[in-house]
Amino acid sequence: MRCFFYMIFSASLLLLLSCGDGSGSPTAKAASEWQQALLQENNPAEAHFQLANLYRNDAEKMPLVIWHLQAFLNHCAPEDQRIPEARLLLEHLEKKYYALLQTRLERSSMTDKDMKIRLLEENSQQLRQWITRLNRENFALRDLLLEKERGGALRPAPAPVKTPSASAEIKSRVHQVSSGDTLSKIAQLYYGAGGPAQVRTILLANPTLEKNPNQLKIGDKIIIPPAPD
Repeated sequence: MRCFFYMIFSASLLLLLSCGDGSGSPTAKAASEWQQALLQENNPAEAHFQLANLYRNDAEKMPLVIWHLQAFLNHCAPEDQRIPEARLLLEHLEKKYYALLQTRLERSSMTDKDMKIRLLEENSQQLRQWITRLNRENFALRDLLLEKERGGALRPAPAPVKTPSASAEIKSRVHQVSSGDTLSKIAQLYYGAGGPAQVRTILLANPTLEKNPNQLKIGDKIIIPPAPD
């Protein structure tokens, strides 16, 4: 019986991954930015953790939150201070989702076999619809990326880089890492937003962090460049 629950969980997860949030809310915008970061494999641990936090209060996206938490634990550094919190939340949501599926099956008047067939047929139909939509969105995204690459290739050669003046150098600041700091929190502090673009700006100014951006040590000093345009 438990194996069947995992089949339903996997099907629900595929549905949620393919549909996304089409609203224009700040949450949807932030989710879109972190999803693009996942596609570009830009700090996947941070992206999975932020997406899990964005969806954790949405009951309909419980399977998606479970998946993001599992992916975060697979990608994060062993020293990441968020690991205990993620494990506790993951255990709680897995039990809650399993109980929800079990209750749904037990209340049905149908036989176990009929219920399995009906649920699988419903999920199969919905999956076909969402896969078609996902394919269209993927083709559109690919065309957009190709268009940007072509546009970059046609741009004129950049003007000679000027030596930065003393006033320009003053714009860069230095942040000393304290307990609980993450690159996303630091970016939020200095730029007012902790999205992938802001995190990437900090990483470019601190090359030593790019190999493992999650290993921030208390007392380390990080260069905070001017906000990205």
